[in-house]
Amino acid sequence: MALGRSLFIFFNHALWRAAHALFQLPAENAYLLFKYAVIMECPLAVIACWTLARDLTRSLQAAAIAALLVATSPAYVIYSGQVMTEIPSLLLTALALILHLRGLRTGRVWMMLMGAALLGLGVNVREPVAFYAPWLLIAPFVCGPKTEQQRNIFFLIVAPCLVFLVCAFGPFILWFWTNAYGFRESWYGWRESMLMESSRHPVRAANVLPFLLYFFLAAPHVFLSLPFAFLKEWRERRIFSCLLMMGALGLWANVLLIFNYSTVVNWRYFLTGLPALAPLAGAWLLGWRREKLSHDTRRAFMQIVVTLMLSTVGLGIYAQVMSREFAEMRRLTRDYSARLALVPSDAVLIAGGQTVTVTYYRGIGMGRWEVIGTGGGWPGPALVPTIERYLQQGRRVFLDRDARWWSVCGWPLEETRAISTLESHFRFRRVSETIFEIRPMNDVTANDQPDLQSLLPENRPVDTKKCTRARRWIRDEK
Repeated sequence: MALGRSLFIFFNHALWRAAHALFQLPAENAYLLFKYAVIMECPLAVIACWTLARDLTRSLQAAAIAALLVATSPAYVIYSGQVMTEIPSLLLTALALILHLRGLRTGRVWMMLMGAALLGLGVNVREPVAFYAPWLLIAPFVCGPKTEQQRNIFFLIVAPCLVFLVCAFGPFILWFWTNAYGFRESWYGWRESMLMESSRHPVRAANVLPFLLYFFLAAPHVFLSLPFAFLKEWRERRIFSCLLMMGALGLWANVLLIFNYSTVVNWRYFLTGLPALAPLAGAWLLGWRREKLSHDTRRAFMQIVVTLMLSTVGLGIYAQVMSREFAEMRRLTRDYSARLALVPSDAVLIAGGQTVTVTYYRGIGMGRWEVIGTGGGWPGPALVPTIERYLQQGRRVFLDRDARWWSVCGWPLEETRAISTLESHFRFRRVSETIFEIRPMNDVTANDQPDLQSLLPENRPVDTKKCTRARRWIRDEK
């Protein structure tokens, strides 16, 4: 990652160390500890978003709606139980904004500095938190006491900015300089992978459509409310209010995502601006329904709550149906160690969609496998020379040709096509139903046929129905 996300990584590492020392938690179950930690943070993040919205809107009902908009957003629901940085970063961001805002309004410098510190530390959990840095520069002029702006300019702006910079970049510099746990080599490896990924998904004008689609899918109610919410707040205040400024900052944080290649392949990044966008959307929804119901705040509030609940239940039913295949894949990932037991512990593996699983089991000490990876680690046109180099070094190379690991959709299709050509360059020896050892052409004892052509989209009609790109590719080939 850009700054390594060291706070997230080493917090989890310390958490496991403590659990291992106290309860003898084995390494292979460490992910469960991290998963439960994220789950415990979920209600705290919602409470923090409610508190921020209450401070901005000064309305309990609008704050409750804002918190519900966060809690019921599809991206929040899906990633609330996964060992990823979304929920921890959202929690830190909301806490940082609360502390800084309250410090501004009450004149408590220590609270402002603590908020700036938390915001900086949040950058080491997830880098897009840095997009909230303009808050430290603009908020004193919009949300702070007007009489204090000139007299305490250092404590209002300069000091928080300095604290933010130290906390945002200090941990990365420290870990990079000390190279603890091989941090520097890992960071360089990530950077190389990022360059390969960015070349695969270039930033271009055509990205605007998937950008808007993912923005909508991440939090539909917030997305649809934003144009009306911004317009209404501006018309009523005729000034750049604190609530309007916070919403603009959240929109700014999400809009900047369009300049990163990841935005067109993953919707979870749009949780970045949600803590700042939800208060404005919640205030507008409450005001809009109140006007429609003759200023009956209670009825308006209940209607919005019921609507959000019903839409969430509907989404949950749909997600339950759609997630069955996802859950099955996770079960296969959990049981993949049985396949790894069939190959030498120092082998080189080509496992497609299970590449991360191999590196995970290697990371917890079950083996010393190397991988010819997927995505950013894929060698592209150098696939055959890469395999040949390993064979010349005396390394044993294995391929898991299970069709479930080789997609016919999106960019992985290129990797599937490359795998299908290996039979013309190498011989194969069967290890199991799906695992084959790759041997040089001069090894006459390796006579098994992996039938790699069956991985191609034209031979997998059921799978291609799920993917328009694969169907288009077949049509072009014909």
